[in-house]
Amino acid sequence: MKRINILCLLAVLFYACFEDKGNYDYENIHQLDVQFPAGHYDVTFGENLDIEATLGDNMAPDTTRYEYTWSVDDEILEKEKTRFLSWEANRVIKGGFVALQVNDTQTGIIYSARARINVLGIYENPYSWMILSDNGGKSQLSYFSCLEYDDEKEEFVKTDFIADTYSGANEGGELGSGPIAIQEHFREGENWNDEIIGNVCIFQESGAVDLNGESFEKESELKDAFDGGQPENTTMYPGTFMDFTDVVIDQDGKLYSRIKEVSTVYNNGYFLPEPLKFKDEELTDCRIAYGYYRSNRTGYNFIYDGGKKRMLYVVNNTGNYYADLEGAGRIETLSAHGENDNINNIVPLDNLSGYGVIKISMFGYGYPDYGLFMCLREEATGKIYIQMVKVSGSGGKPSVQEVKRYEIKGLGGKTPQTVTLPVERPAFVFFGVDQEVYFFSLNNPENPARLYQQFDSPITVLNAESHYGDHMAVGLENGDFYIMNIYNAHNVAQDKRILYKSTEKVGRIVDIQYKNLDHWNY
Repeated sequence: MKRINILCLLAVLFYACFEDKGNYDYENIHQLDVQFPAGHYDVTFGENLDIEATLGDNMAPDTTRYEYTWSVDDEILEKEKTRFLSWEANRVIKGGFVALQVNDTQTGIIYSARARINVLGIYENPYSWMILSDNGGKSQLSYFSCLEYDDEKEEFVKTDFIADTYSGANEGGELGSGPIAIQEHFREGENWNDEIIGNVCIFQESGAVDLNGESFEKESELKDAFDGGQPENTTMYPGTFMDFTDVVIDQDGKLYSRIKEVSTVYNNGYFLPEPLKFKDEELTDCRIAYGYYRSNRTGYNFIYDGGKKRMLYVVNNTGNYYADLEGAGRIETLSAHGENDNINNIVPLDNLSGYGVIKISMFGYGYPDYGLFMCLREEATGKIYIQMVKVSGSGGKPSVQEVKRYEIKGLGGKTPQTVTLPVERPAFVFFGVDQEVYFFSLNNPENPARLYQQFDSPITVLNAESHYGDHMAVGLENGDFYIMNIYNAHNVAQDKRILYKSTEKVGRIVDIQYKNLDHWNY
């Protein structure tokens, strides 16, 4: 009997030990839930990527049992050994991953999490502007970018301002002198999903130069792109760079064009040294609207022929369809108005006699409609008007649908020195008058323009052509650079209008352009 009891006791003890061990393993697992604060990270080259991973509420009391392995784009970061990542972005990455593996050394179980990561080049940030200034007679290119933006508060959390970015990118070299304008331009992608960073052409009296848009390194000079060299005694100004047809303008408003051999290379083919003509007429005093152009959109760009006071347009020729002169751009006339327009209420586009053109630019009403914006001054009265021209059609065949003209009151009888509007479905137009910015509502055009902001120096540049039309850059004669919030401009509180002011002056600002990256073309 005792033997049986002893055997039973041993059996019970053995069973109890087995259960205990099972309970111990289960309790010791401490299943982790590894999480990152976000599922996607954008960081600029040279900046830090900081992530604090969480492991959930079931961590073991002894945290030394955990080993951490971080990787970026499949490269293991040997120095990162905790759940806190602080990695200096040392290479450009598009569509990569940042990942963390947590190894529980007591159980051998590995837990993990990962998120998308893009490491952008220094000049590839959204919310970035290029600033061209005259600093003691020399051209200076500066660069502003917002590295962190709070959408809810509409605030720039982290910013970067490089006062002389060209010098830094070109081993201390000088850009040139007599700055005129900046023009970003694009090439067509080789594949449909290519992300194309536009080149940047700097026009100046010393000669236009083309810069790589990713590094701002100098790539070429415009004078070398002319067949036989740039014509003597000419200074080139911005025009239009389309897929196959490029046009630039000299100081007399004469047009020079080239037809590129391929659309996937920025600079190929040669500009003709002979000025472009229209039906054997020599064109002078021309201006080209900065264009809302991509190859799959319009296929044309507008030209103001100041010599004949009329609007024309240039077509994006392909290699097998030229104008009268082989290798030259093809120019056509734009119809005077829309079919239902009252000619007495507008300025006809084929006869702008009696008006001076302050500003022309293109904008988008939304596909398939585009717009031509015109700011006009009536010579006899000094009155300021804007004219909104709705255009449909692509493939090089624009059709004027409607023209609306509004008189701008509220500017105190003064002529604005600079005018701008957002390029996507604009709701407001902004005017720089002396040291003041005024805004005019296109939704309430019967109301006069209203004061938006006053500065302590004359305004030289306004540019509201940012991606979503939420921000406007302001350049002053004294070298100050500002970014303003203009989304729903009529409702923005006075203390919320200025988002950024540069901490150093860069010389008299002559042009500012939003860096569009792979967006619309100019």
